[in-house]
Amino acid sequence: MRKMILPVLSVTLLLVSMPVTAATGEAGSWEVGPYGGYAWIDDYSPAFPGNDWLYGVRVGYHPVPKVGLELSWQRIDGEANFIGALESGPNTTVESWRLNLLWEYRPGETVQPFFTFGGGRQSFELEGFGEDIDLEYNIGGGFRWMWTDHFGLRFDARWNSARMDIPDTQRENNIESALGLSWVLGGGPPRDTDGDGVPDRKDDCPDTPRGATVDAKGCPSDSDGDGVLNGLDKCPDTPKGWPVDSVGCPLDTDGDGVADGADACPDTPRGAKVDAKGCPTDSDGDGVYDGIDTCPNTPKGAKVDARGCPLDGDGDGVWDGLDKCPNTPRGDKVDAQGCTIAPPKAPPLFEAEKRTLILEGVNFDSDKADIKPEAAAILDKVAASLRDWPEVRVEVGGHTDSTNTAAHNLDLSRRRAESVKNYLVAKGIDASRLSAKGYGEERPIVDNKTVEGRAKNRRVELTRID
Repeated sequence: MRKMILPVLSVTLLLVSMPVTAATGEAGSWEVGPYGGYAWIDDYSPAFPGNDWLYGVRVGYHPVPKVGLELSWQRIDGEANFIGALESGPNTTVESWRLNLLWEYRPGETVQPFFTFGGGRQSFELEGFGEDIDLEYNIGGGFRWMWTDHFGLRFDARWNSARMDIPDTQRENNIESALGLSWVLGGGPPRDTDGDGVPDRKDDCPDTPRGATVDAKGCPSDSDGDGVLNGLDKCPDTPKGWPVDSVGCPLDTDGDGVADGADACPDTPRGAKVDAKGCPTDSDGDGVYDGIDTCPNTPKGAKVDARGCPLDGDGDGVWDGLDKCPNTPRGDKVDAQGCTIAPPKAPPLFEAEKRTLILEGVNFDSDKADIKPEAAAILDKVAASLRDWPEVRVEVGGHTDSTNTAAHNLDLSRRRAESVKNYLVAKGIDASRLSAKGYGEERPIVDNKTVEGRAKNRRVELTRID
């Protein structure tokens, strides 16, 4: 054993003096170091070596992240004890060469658990009995405790099994524990998962977003307290308490140019003009804000539409809200208040004491009761006068010439009077103010012997009724 101490110490001093540039578990990195420990040797009959100390050295390489291959040499020197023997037995040596696969759980951090398994060549030499060489396999795990980015302690525990033929054929199952040193060489810089410049092993905030500025412990800062980290904050001087967007700039939800944090009216409609507090103005007081008011000079009190323009429901030219007569009939002339200017009264049908009126121009074809189109203008004037003089009541009298029988003429004159009455009622005259009567040929105004005379006798006559 003393012969091995000097080589192991030499390798240790060499490793301490070598520069290191990577974190354990990174692709392309190497791990080397000596170790020592204790082995609980399996007892098998008729003899077994006693439990004893072990020592060795290992070198590993990581071709990809988290996965590595490790070659190790290990030696156990002891004495065999025979059952019932009173004195120590012969010297024993267990020497192993192993190639193991390692899977790293948390590479780059301070404490790095790992799992390992593999196999190799084991030589068991029992003094006086010869040497037995056989294959062995093992499984185990452990962890590294890194003091720096590239140097630390490593603890291993494993179970290994090998077939032994000295002194009898048996299977040896041993348990080993070891504590050693680890140096990391090559492969690039230490792991920095969040890319903030602070290695994971020293990073108290390993999930910092890319681009954020951090302190020496790897934790980001937020100088304006808006929830967006420095380095990602496009507006790093936002006043305290103001709402911000994803890049740290103040929000202006209603787009009025005043940030939400200072906006006393955060729901201003788009396009409206606002004051310094973000509240909309309405210079004409019509309820439609400046900026979206297309009629900004509406008189006070006028009703407006959604665009701020005055309404004129009856179309009389006087705006609603200012119109004292909002339901003026279409076409009526109105005054400044929107009320109809009454037209002058139509002339009365009867002048002074006159009580009858022949409707000149209201004539009928022979033996007909239909009103001719040219009579409409005359009858319209009669209707207008009756509307303007509601107290007047009239009788519509129908007259004929002497052609045909008296009975026929009486019926024809009645029908002609009814035609005139119905026309006036259709023009809006109350039927209760009108009566119709046929006189036939009883009251001619000229001789019926001539054509002209008979035409004049075929007439309609209005008589005022008191």
